[in-house]
Amino acid sequence: MTAWDAHLFARPEPVGRFDLALVGVGQFEGLARGLDLVRRLRNRASRTIVFGQYAQMNSAAFLDEADGVLFEEPERVARELVSGELANVPALRGSWGMAPRPPHRRLAYTKPARELFPSLVHYHAHHTRYGLMGNIEATRGCHHRCTYCSVYGAYDGGIAPIEAEAVVRDALQLADEGVRHFCFIDAEFFNSRRLGIQVAERIVAEVGPCTFEMTTRVDHILDYTAELERFVELGLRRVTSALEFPSDRILRIFDKGIDLGDTRRAIAEADRLGFALNPTFIPFTPWVSYEELLTFEDFLAETGLERTTDPTALQTRLLLFKGSPLLGSPWLDGVDTVDRGFFVEWTHPDRRVEELWLRRRQDAEDVGKVRCCVKC
Repeated sequence: MTAWDAHLFARPEPVGRFDLALVGVGQFEGLARGLDLVRRLRNRASRTIVFGQYAQMNSAAFLDEADGVLFEEPERVARELVSGELANVPALRGSWGMAPRPPHRRLAYTKPARELFPSLVHYHAHHTRYGLMGNIEATRGCHHRCTYCSVYGAYDGGIAPIEAEAVVRDALQLADEGVRHFCFIDAEFFNSRRLGIQVAERIVAEVGPCTFEMTTRVDHILDYTAELERFVELGLRRVTSALEFPSDRILRIFDKGIDLGDTRRAIAEADRLGFALNPTFIPFTPWVSYEELLTFEDFLAETGLERTTDPTALQTRLLLFKGSPLLGSPWLDGVDTVDRGFFVEWTHPDRRVEELWLRRRQDAEDVGKVRCCVKC
C-alpha cells in the first residue's frame, strides 16, 4: 500500500501497477486535479475509484474516466472495495448502476495510516500559535441544510459518526509526533451533543494538557452553554463559525435559521465563555447591495471581529458549485449565470458590486492572500 499527497508534495508519482487506486476529492479546488490524476492512473491501476463530497456531486464527469464513484464513507465498504466485485460494492456508482447503501452504523477502524504521508512538521499550515496542530474528526456530514453549503449538497442532512475509540487512537498517534493542539475538522462539531466532548476528555486524560479548536453554528454557541463551558475547561481556544453576512435577508436566503441579533449575541457569548471566535463570511453574493458591502468593515470594527477575521473574508465570493442547493431556487431568478462545468458563474446586477469585488480580489492577489471561493 502507498499514498501520495498530489497537492503539497510534487514528488514523482508512486510507480508500479496497482490493484486499486482511491482518489479523494473533498474540496472544490481538487476537482480538476483529481480528474487529471484519474486519467493518469487509468492505465496503471486495475480499478480506479473516486470518493469525497465533490466527487459525488460531479459523478458524471468522473465516471467518464474512473471505474466508479463512491457515495459512502470508504471505511464502511473497505473490505468490499478490496476483495469484491465492483458491482457488489455498496453505494458505488458505475456503469452497472449502484448497489444499495450499507446499514447505517458508526465508523469503526483501528487508526488512520498517517505513516504513509510526510510528518505534520512538513506542513506549514499545521504550525500555529498554539503549537503543532493535528486534525481529528468525530463525525462527517452535517444535520443542517444551509443552502450554499457543499456538505449539505453531498450529505443531504445526514451524518456519519465515528467510534470514539478510533478518534482517540488517532489523536494519540498525533501526540506521538508532538501535537498538543487538536483541531476537530467536523463540518459541525455538535452533530452529536456529547461525542466530541467525550473524545476531548479522553485525549486530555491520555495526553495531558492540550488545546482544541472546532467549528459550530451560531445557534449552538447560544444553546449549548454547558457543553461549551466544559470544553473551555478542557482547553478549547478557538471556534470557527459561519456568520455569512450581517443581513437578515441573506441569512434567510442561506437558510441559516438565525438572524443578525443571534449573531451579535453569539459574538458576546464567545467573549463571555473565553474562546476566540474565528468568523467566516461570504460578502459577495448576487443579493447583497453595494451599500451593504461598504458598511461591512464597520460591522467588523463595531463587534470587535476585525481582530480575528481573516483578511480574505473581504473578497470571498459565493461559489455555486455543481450540486448546490441554490441552483434552480427562485432566489436566482433574474440573476445572469453561465455554466462553467464544475460550477456556475454568476454576475451581480449592480456593476459596482462586480467592480468592488475585482478591486478587492486584486488587493488580495497583490499580497498573496487570495480566497477563490467559500470552500477553499
